[in-house]
Amino acid sequence: MQSYRAFIADPIRRPVVVAHRGAWHAAPENSLGAIRAAAEARADVVEIDIRRSVDGVLFLMHDDALDRTTACKGAAESRTMAELSAMPLRAGAGGPGTAATGPDRVPTLAAAFDAARAAGVYLDLDVKRPALLEPAAALAAEKGMSARVSVKMPVRTADDVARLRQIAASHGIMVMPQARFGPDGAAPLAQLVATGAPMVEAFFDDPAALVPHRAALAAAGLSVWFNTLDLVAPSALSDSHALNDPDAVWGRLIAAGVSVFQTDHPAALARYLDTLG
Repeated sequence: MQSYRAFIADPIRRPVVVAHRGAWHAAPENSLGAIRAAAEARADVVEIDIRRSVDGVLFLMHDDALDRTTACKGAAESRTMAELSAMPLRAGAGGPGTAATGPDRVPTLAAAFDAARAAGVYLDLDVKRPALLEPAAALAAEKGMSARVSVKMPVRTADDVARLRQIAASHGIMVMPQARFGPDGAAPLAQLVATGAPMVEAFFDDPAALVPHRAALAAAGLSVWFNTLDLVAPSALSDSHALNDPDAVWGRLIAAGVSVFQTDHPAALARYLDTLG
């Protein structure tokens, strides 16, 4: 399997499918089952959320609290990994009244690396605290997964660029800059180019915001990642809209220059990409 960086930089690849918290319609979010289900849904990348237990173990969970996604309550990072690994996960995206599943428990990041390797997918690590960037990158290197994993961080200043490059150089991991593009053209293009990254997570309210920057991004070899998640995307660019009119969302974004999509519906996006040839 080629490196994540080489995969993203491939000029003839098709748009990339990123499964948000794994394919959680088929298994609990941020579970090993969701990683496997994402591969079955033909996702290329699985995004997972990273926290650290009170005894220093990195594990998968989005929320500060245990309540939504497990059968337990309280602060997630106040528990030991032994306690966390015994907690049944709620089905799907969890929430009140959602049943706790049988086999799925809160997994360690190390176990997620093993699952991703076996499933043949890349991982994007969304660390829930900036201080976890370096430990997550170090664990990826320790597990032999640095070439198949990304982390991400906002880039606005020269200091941000320096930190990004230091993490990437120290651990051999791809670090993706994040930046907002808007009608005022305020995206920090010089800083993004200076990172040497092959991809930027872009935030914008209208795909037209990318147009003034497309040539510079292409010249720098920067692919554009965009989140069509209902929770964060403008309604006109959301997954819900895409399910009804994929050309109006995914097609429009592809035309604007987006080639990496984080979605809660990886199977639907993969099917849509099939129609494009």
